[in-house]
Amino acid sequence: MRRIGLGPRRGGKASIVPADECAVELGAPGKANVNMVLWTDDNSSVRDGRISLVGPDIKRGEKMSQPYAQVIIVTARDINDIDPFTLESTQFLSNRLPGFMVRAVPGRLWVRISRDAVNNGFDFARLGGALIAAYHEDFPAIEAAEVLFVTLDDGHVMALEPVASEARIILGKNKKLVLVGDGTYECADLDCENCDEKETCDEVRDIVILRRKIKRDAGQA
Repeated sequence: MRRIGLGPRRGGKASIVPADECAVELGAPGKANVNMVLWTDDNSSVRDGRISLVGPDIKRGEKMSQPYAQVIIVTARDINDIDPFTLESTQFLSNRLPGFMVRAVPGRLWVRISRDAVNNGFDFARLGGALIAAYHEDFPAIEAAEVLFVTLDDGHVMALEPVASEARIILGKNKKLVLVGDGTYECADLDCENCDEKETCDEVRDIVILRRKIKRDAGQA
């Protein structure tokens, strides 16, 4: 696993990548964009250090503007003792990687990477290595971390949105949907026609229906 110049979590100076110095832009407005940090206490489901890429990699001398999905999966001892918001914020490496900037846009991980960084060999293997190193350094209880990047096209990126929607509910970032004891979701607003979370609700409802079907079929087997 490769990594480059990973600075400390706090105290670093955030990289600024203006448009005229940008070689790579990922998940900019108008492009599909999904990001999430998932965690589990099942050690067998995460392979430490694995970095997967679906789509084109970053190449020296080529401009790149792509849709972007970034999925980080970690497993840890006593995972419930880790603050989920701190766990999520570790993925924003602007103050830890030279030439790497995350623009602050609600619900979107909009990344810019400088021309100098790309000329010095910055690619997804190095970004993935930096992310995995950051999680191990910041959270000693983490036993394994892996990363998935998707840059192929809008369809492949948005295929991950239902999972991200459910993760937002569990994290508490969706203000209307809440997870209840039986594993289903309840809504605090009954006005579906005028709700800005309707799309998320529909996606989660499809997931719940699929889970119930799988459990029902397994019970009949």
